[in-house]
Amino acid sequence: MSALEIFSRQIPIRERREKLALKPKPEHANDDTPTGQSLFSRRRDIINQMLSPTIKHFSFDGSSFNRRSISPFLRDYTSSESQTTTMSMSTTTTTDEFELEPIERLQQQQQTTKPKWDREQLLQLSDTVRASLNKNDNASTTPVPLSPFHAFKLHEFLVTALNDENTRNPTLDSDMIEYARLDKMVGELLQYNNESTTIQQARDLRKKWRNRFREHLFMMDRHRCAVLVGGGRLKDVAFDNSLEYDLGKWHTTTKLGGLVSEVEGNQSFEPGHWWLNTTCAERDGIINGSQEKPTKGRYGFTALPLLTGSEELTGGSTVKYVREGGMADMHIALISQVGRQIRVLRGYRLESILAPVAGLRYDGIYMVKQYGCKYDVKMGKYRLQLTLERKAGQRPFEEVRRVPKPSQLDDWALYEKLEGDKVKQMLGQTRYLGWKLRQQEEKVDREQWRRAKFFRASFSTGQERGHT
Repeated sequence: MSALEIFSRQIPIRERREKLALKPKPEHANDDTPTGQSLFSRRRDIINQMLSPTIKHFSFDGSSFNRRSISPFLRDYTSSESQTTTMSMSTTTTTDEFELEPIERLQQQQQTTKPKWDREQLLQLSDTVRASLNKNDNASTTPVPLSPFHAFKLHEFLVTALNDENTRNPTLDSDMIEYARLDKMVGELLQYNNESTTIQQARDLRKKWRNRFREHLFMMDRHRCAVLVGGGRLKDVAFDNSLEYDLGKWHTTTKLGGLVSEVEGNQSFEPGHWWLNTTCAERDGIINGSQEKPTKGRYGFTALPLLTGSEELTGGSTVKYVREGGMADMHIALISQVGRQIRVLRGYRLESILAPVAGLRYDGIYMVKQYGCKYDVKMGKYRLQLTLERKAGQRPFEEVRRVPKPSQLDDWALYEKLEGDKVKQMLGQTRYLGWKLRQQEEKVDREQWRRAKFFRASFSTGQERGHT
């Protein structure tokens, strides 16, 4: 007989059951375990608590849970408008319930709240911010204090752009950055070495752009130059090395059409319109030739480009233009225009505080008040004196003189580089060095003249501000 059989015969069945019921519980178990909860379910809860709160998991019983499916970035990124839209979807939805939604649904909602970029508004913001950062001593790029509105817009853009960079598919593409010159705005902001929030945001944004666009971010100027020639400001304009005219070696490849009425001409050009050179203005029809003389353009309206010589303010809206040279330089055709209105364009080589710092700018309609010409025997030259008065009711000249804007000066820098490359390629290294030397000497002379002129003007009665 086995030992098991002997044990079963000696101990009754009921007593054996009572002994089995008094079996001691394990040491790791205690009385804190809730009634009806097994050790397996308790171990399941401990593991669930150890899992990441930001990742969607499945519990052991098959049900899904998500402690926080929305990241702190998404909560910061969601605007008041998107929150209102989310709450309007269900009147019973609360903030806690919103945070417990699946991550896929939140990403789908984020797609509907992505920022909508306006390239023209971004370009305007970039020009305004860069103009306020400019420290040049000339009239056209005098630093303009950034208004509270534009300061807020700048902060809003930096925050929105940073949030957009943190999404899976950023909406601010390279074409938008290139067109609005946002890369240059951010770069000029970082020239100020301080620890302000705006500078830190600009630094973070440039770092994210460099990581996303890499070498393409550094090649934007090359692409801008291609756009400038292909369909931009140099459209239908070609470089001609056979021209000896010292104000430019460009010619237009298009022919002027028939005359257009004066009304249509006034609608086509507003004060502040800007070109790289006279050939571009000829292409658009405001003048009929690249030389410095009065002509009638496509619109049958006499236009006078003031490219060289000097100009002085005589008070209010009146200026006196002085020019010396031969008889061919005396604008004899303007004698018949005394008492009439003409269009006046100013070039960057004109010695005037009203002239632009680069290119050619249309400054509005002027009336020819007086024409005078006399011969200086001692100098052996003719001297022209022309009195012009700006017509009232036009765009204020304080706005006009801010042209060219920083983005236009970017095009001017590309234009000068392109012209230098053309000179080197077609005329050779020697003539290129001579051309470059003359360009630098003229630039230094203009800067010195402007600096001295504005220094004297700071002690005057401020007549330059009264030009309207």
